[in-house]
Amino acid sequence: MEEISIAGHGESIPVSAVAARMLRERLDEAVQKRGPEEAAAFEELIGVRLGSLIDGGMPSIDVATMRSVVLYVETPVEEEEATSGLGRAVQGFRDRLAQRGGPAR
Repeated sequence: MEEISIAGHGESIPVSAVAARMLRERLDEAVQKRGPEEAAAFEELIGVRLGSLIDGGMPSIDVATMRSVVLYVETPVEEEEATSGLGRAVQGFRDRLAQRGGPAR
């Protein structure tokens, strides 16, 4: 187990040796492809996500967790609309109608 420091999280994060190597490779790749400024922003996103996992009770970061974070940290979060039960029912009717080729207003 290694302890790493990363932008976006103030404390060190315990990670497996393979996960630490994966992170270094991904950050080096980001610097080469995107430039130092965008790579720094990418590193901060990763640090925030890893920090939230550790703060949420995960004891350490393994290689599978690191892979999922470095691959999907930039995927935008879709915000769900707060709809009522009636609103969801109407949306379900619209979706089925659209699948059948009807007008979906």
